[in-house]
Amino acid sequence: MLELADRLLPLLRREARVALATSIDVIGSSPQAVGTSMAVVADGTVLGSVSGGCVEAAALEGCRRLLDGAPAAVERYGFGDAAAAAAGLACGGELDVLLHMLGGEGVLRELEAAAAGEAAAIAVVTAGPPELLGAVVAGAAGAGLPGEADEAALQRLGLDLPAVRRAVATATTTGAIEVECAGVLRLFVEVGRPKPLFAIIGATDLGRELASGAVALGYRVLACDPRPAFGTADRMPAAESVAVDAPHRWLERLPLDERSVVVLITHDEDLDPLAIAVALEGPAVYVGALGSRSTAARRRLRLRSLGVGEAAVGRLRSPMGLDLGGSTAAETALSVLAEVLLVRTATSGAPLVGRGGPIHAVR
Repeated sequence: MLELADRLLPLLRREARVALATSIDVIGSSPQAVGTSMAVVADGTVLGSVSGGCVEAAALEGCRRLLDGAPAAVERYGFGDAAAAAAGLACGGELDVLLHMLGGEGVLRELEAAAAGEAAAIAVVTAGPPELLGAVVAGAAGAGLPGEADEAALQRLGLDLPAVRRAVATATTTGAIEVECAGVLRLFVEVGRPKPLFAIIGATDLGRELASGAVALGYRVLACDPRPAFGTADRMPAAESVAVDAPHRWLERLPLDERSVVVLITHDEDLDPLAIAVALEGPAVYVGALGSRSTAARRRLRLRSLGVGEAAVGRLRSPMGLDLGGSTAAETALSVLAEVLLVRTATSGAPLVGRGGPIHAVR
C-alpha cells in the first residue's frame, strides 16, 4: 500500500471509494514478497499488483465484492484446493490476500508521510473478532486521527487502542504481529522507513543514468560536482538536489546511515581520495568509485596515506559494478546498480537458472 502512496493520495483526497488487496502471507514460492498491494477504485481503475499477474483476476473480483458492500476478508490463492488452483500461483505457492476498504484520515496521513519519503506504518487486523477484520491502526503520523479501529470493540477484548498502536509503532519490518488479549489479535503491519540516500559524486551522463535507476529502486538521490558547469539540476533531473561543492565537505554534511550508498564517478586525483575517505569512514553499506584497476590501486595507496585503515580500504568497490559486459552509460549504470542490490540483499548474484531450490524465501 505504501508503495502506491503517491497514486492513492489523489483518490482518497477526493473521497473516492477504494478497495485494497494486499498479500499478507506467502507459503512456498511467489513472484513477489508480502506487502504488495492492488487497489481497485469504484470507477474501475486498477493500481498496483498483488503477485505479478498470477492471482490478479481473483483479487480484482474480491475488491469488486468489497465495493458492492461485502465485508473485509482474507482469501487464499494457490494450489491448496481446486478453487484456489483455478486462481492460483503458476510458481506453485499459496498466497493469503487481505481484502478491505481503504480510507480514513489516519490512513491518509500515513500515505502522505510515505509519499514524502518519511517513516510510516499502517496495520490492518487480519484475525480476531470478526467485527474487527479489516480495521486499521496507524503507527506513525496518522495515529490518533479518525478512521482507526473501534476502541470500544478493543476494550471488550481487554485492550485499548493506544496499546495496539504501540505494538504497531514498534514493528520494524513489514509482516504480521500478534497482540495478546482475550485471545490473540493478529495484524498485518506495513512499515515504510525513510528512503535511503544514494549519493552521487559526478554529474555526468553515467551519473544521470545512475540517478534514474536509483530512484526506481527506492532511493533518495543527492548529487554533487565540484565543477559549476556540471553541477546543475538539468544534468541530473532525477536527483533531489545537485550541489556544487568539494565532494568530501559535501559528504560530511549528509545524514548517511547503514542503508546509504555513495558512488564516485569523477576523475580528480586530488579530491577523489578525500571524498572516498569520508565515505569509507562512515556507515554507508556501499562505497564505490569508477576507474580502471590502476586508478583504483593509486586511490588505495592515497587512502592509506590519509590514515584510512585497512578494513575501511577493503570496503571500497573499485572498479565498481558487476561484469555484465556493457560499456554505455546506461549499461554501466545497470552494472553498478546490480552490485548495489547484491550488497544490499547479501545474495550471491549467481544466475538463477543454475541454482536449485526456491527462488524466494519460503516459510
